[in-house]
Amino acid sequence: MSALIPLEKWNITKFGGRYTPNTLRAWARNGYITPPAQKVGRDWLVQSDATFQKPQRTIRVPQAVDFNVEPVDTVVMAILGK
Repeated sequence: MSALIPLEKWNITKFGGRYTPNTLRAWARNGYITPPAQKVGRDWLVQSDATFQKPQRTIRVPQAVDFNVEPVDTVVMAILGK
């Protein structure tokens, strides 16, 4: 396990300071950093060898849509071409 460093220092080391603190905190909150960042008080800390890895999310597409459900707005139906 490597040493824990603040997100800002990790940003400078890995990305040359390219990203804003808000972006880095969002990555930490949403689990985009591997191994996960740890919140200590107000600060986020990451391992010095951590990497950015946006999780792959699957997109679920409904198999069938029932257009016979009432009430259906005629404007919506015109947009859908039904």
